[in-house]
Amino acid sequence: MTWTAAQLQDELTLLRARRGDSTSIEVKRATHGLPQNCPETICAFANMPAGGTLILGVDEARNFRVSGVPDPAAYEAGLVSQARNAISPAPQLTTSTVTLDGKQVVVAEVSPLQVQDRPARYRGNAYLRQSDGDYIMHDHELRMVEVEKLHMTQLIQNDKQPVPGQTVDDVIPELMETYLTNYRRADPRLRDRSDAEILRRTGVTLGDGQLTLAGLYAMGDYPQGDFPALGVTAAVQIPTDEGGRRVRDLQDFTGPIPILLENTMHWVESNLTEVRDYSTDGHIRPKTDLPLRAIRELVANALVHRDLGPNTLGIGKSVQIRLTPNGLFIISPGGLRGVSVRQLESMDHAQAAVNQRLYNISKRLRTQDGAAIIEGEGGGIQEVFRAAEAADLPRPTLTDTGVQFKATLWRHGREHPQVTPTAPSSARPMPRTRNEGIIMMALRQESDLTMQALQEKTGLTNGQVRYALRKPLESGEVVRVGGQGHKGTVYRLSN
Repeated sequence: MTWTAAQLQDELTLLRARRGDSTSIEVKRATHGLPQNCPETICAFANMPAGGTLILGVDEARNFRVSGVPDPAAYEAGLVSQARNAISPAPQLTTSTVTLDGKQVVVAEVSPLQVQDRPARYRGNAYLRQSDGDYIMHDHELRMVEVEKLHMTQLIQNDKQPVPGQTVDDVIPELMETYLTNYRRADPRLRDRSDAEILRRTGVTLGDGQLTLAGLYAMGDYPQGDFPALGVTAAVQIPTDEGGRRVRDLQDFTGPIPILLENTMHWVESNLTEVRDYSTDGHIRPKTDLPLRAIRELVANALVHRDLGPNTLGIGKSVQIRLTPNGLFIISPGGLRGVSVRQLESMDHAQAAVNQRLYNISKRLRTQDGAAIIEGEGGGIQEVFRAAEAADLPRPTLTDTGVQFKATLWRHGREHPQVTPTAPSSARPMPRTRNEGIIMMALRQESDLTMQALQEKTGLTNGQVRYALRKPLESGEVVRVGGQGHKGTVYRLSN
């Protein structure tokens, strides 16, 4: 496409908002000729599923100020020459010159190579984009490219692989009961079949009774015993404090998908900031600063659609959750299969399951609150966009590198809602979450409440109550009388 001044201005505005380049956009000042690292960037974009755009004549160090280039025709010719002569296979470049603020800027769009032609290499190295930089691909990433080529001609079913030594005796009974009930209700052809036949025909087990990887991951009591990377690691990234810490509340979650989803969402909710939202009727309603329904959709997608091959699962690549002052990042091993980011972002119905059996199993499972893991209609990403827009937040970003998929929910909306003030306390500098507030209110109304009583008074699940109590217990606001896990243990306010 031919870029216009308005399009370039819009893109620079987005880059200023994120304070840096993106996975798909790279800007360079290039005042004194073509930068030496242009070939690495072109090579990296060529290996991306959607390619990328290189912009010359913009100074990132000065808040993306337009600096211009002295001879745009020579710059365009130089970029095309680099692509053709220095990179193999050579990607296609489409160049244009845009005048902005009275200065000339060169824009080069790098088309992605076809899967069967990847990876592009420069001086023997294959490059890939990550965040705002180019890096040399690791061996396991190169192997993933080769596996992706096989997907073009062969049916690879990682989730159907047997897990030696694991049978239906190793699944959580309640999850299996829910699964069988929902499957019989949804599929009349299986309604009168035995439990064993349904489990076999739907990919939970194999003919010899062994669990498949899909069955273990979806319903197994402890999938991480065989595959440690089937967990979730979450952390809050903070500016380095006096003790040198860079993360807070680092947690590793284990269990099958429903429990992973529940515990991850409890962690997210406990670490989000509670804000005041003024409704149209003038009432103040507390809510989290990022929409939980959007986060739940993205976390569920990451769990169900993550790559389960030996080049991710076999080397310890797990789902990663990072909460920063700028937003929430959900990173899933493996790229998209059978669908592009553009299709996901469009209003068209886009649906493609990386793990078909795991996907179908997950549609029949529920979390403790009765909510479905995934709806299976292929429109969940649009719901994410709608939730962010309703919260007046920037549009979420989806990034596919072919070896990793990242979803980002950005904080800092166009109009910042007022943050709920909390009583000053050196012991608890962080704002209270919504569930913490509910628990504290219940304990103010009635002291010495058991875990069961707290669930009944608040309407929260056992996991939500435990997560909401964690920080008040650590800070000393709430004390526990009795042993952890004992039925007679009660909780009360410390003052």
